[in-house]
Amino acid sequence: MLPPGLVINVNDSEKIIQGDIGIFSSNWVRHSLKERGFRCAYYLAGKPLPDFVKHEVLPSVPLEYDAEELLLYRFDLDAYFDEHFVLANALKVSREVARLTGKKPEVYLLGFDFSTEKGQISKALGVDFARSEDVDRSLIVHSQEFDYLQLVRYFQDKPELQLLHVGAKEYSALTVAQFKDKFLPRVEVREQEPRPVGVPSENKVLVVAELTNNHLGDVARLVEMVERAKEAGADLIKVQKRDVDSFYSDEKLRSFYWSPFGKTLRDYRKGVELDEEKLHALDRVCKSLQIDWFCSVLDYPSFQSILQFSPALIKIPSTISNHRDFHQQVAQAYRGPIVISTGYTDQSYEEYVLNTFGGNQRIYLLHCISAYPTALPDCNVAVVKHYAELAKSNPALVPGYSSHDTGSFASVLAVASGARMVEKHMKLGDVDWVHFDKVALDLKTDSFKNYVKDIRQAEVALGSPVKRVLPTEHHKYEVVRK
Repeated sequence: MLPPGLVINVNDSEKIIQGDIGIFSSNWVRHSLKERGFRCAYYLAGKPLPDFVKHEVLPSVPLEYDAEELLLYRFDLDAYFDEHFVLANALKVSREVARLTGKKPEVYLLGFDFSTEKGQISKALGVDFARSEDVDRSLIVHSQEFDYLQLVRYFQDKPELQLLHVGAKEYSALTVAQFKDKFLPRVEVREQEPRPVGVPSENKVLVVAELTNNHLGDVARLVEMVERAKEAGADLIKVQKRDVDSFYSDEKLRSFYWSPFGKTLRDYRKGVELDEEKLHALDRVCKSLQIDWFCSVLDYPSFQSILQFSPALIKIPSTISNHRDFHQQVAQAYRGPIVISTGYTDQSYEEYVLNTFGGNQRIYLLHCISAYPTALPDCNVAVVKHYAELAKSNPALVPGYSSHDTGSFASVLAVASGARMVEKHMKLGDVDWVHFDKVALDLKTDSFKNYVKDIRQAEVALGSPVKRVLPTEHHKYEVVRK
């Protein structure tokens, strides 16, 4: 079921949602649509289509109109041209419909994420008909985003259309989830119930992308990190929150710390902190990408702030393992799954955790070493195996590993030792003024993607603890009797 009104498909998006009018320019779209048949009632096409398909072949943009700066000039003309930026023609059709009906329609722009990170529609369907290089495609897509924003500004003071972007951009009016809630029946939204967070299957390991403060308090950067982490294979996104004024003493807050926000620790910490508005932005983008997020809470005001989002998990980080009064407050107010790292603690801490949070639905106990980076001899991954033994007599306990070492080697060993959650720090390029930045994997490279790949291979290789004869086995000599 789709919203009432006209549905316009650009490129080969009719493979996802079949509409009324199809608009495209590039030849690859024609090949893509041939694969499943032309299903729109009418097409505005940049290339000729078979005779049985109702369509109009648009003329090329005249040479004197060819400059990018003249896109909006052409938009004001009655004639249609074969625009490479096909959204312009789609909005032109919408404007014409508005003029004919005398109404100001709401135009929902669904699927225009203006990003190459999540793949093209045709690529998501298994075949990339576009066949352009990633660098070229990225340049084209970002150029199209610029053109779109020009059109948004064009319509701001005009009565014809109301443009509503659906997605996780700063200018988005709705998230994908909100669009579904507004137009699609509940049963369609819940076609496939996701496995509850915090319940890994026997061999499934939950991979947590720990963003720390490397989003730098910038929403656009935060969104990009979430998108890249999701694309690389993360199961969960984690951030941190603290109430800066109450967490540190005034003396510490006045201490020198250079950052673009100022020259004190207070300036730095407040600059990179996630406030309410940024947390809501995080929640929106994670919902639109269908990935859960949770937060390390370092004090009670932060804990209360996060609860409004009904988090799948709450984390107590190693840095506050000695804040026992706060632990008691959390244990009394929250009974859901909880994640606890054990850096800078000894074996007595695990007994304290099990006693304090024994009433929680699940306890992810993550072995951790609070050294950045952790040297290989200090990783002591065997502790994970100890946690796995504890879990045999405590069904609520899930063993895990919070990695502060370099690479994936220790994390793979942790999976082999029984870890069902692994956590790794992320960054987005090098920033020399961010605390612990050098520990993190760079989301601008394939380092996190390769990390996830190594974890998944470890899952496969780990297999089942039950010894049995496998179908692939064949090498055995018969007993020779003489």
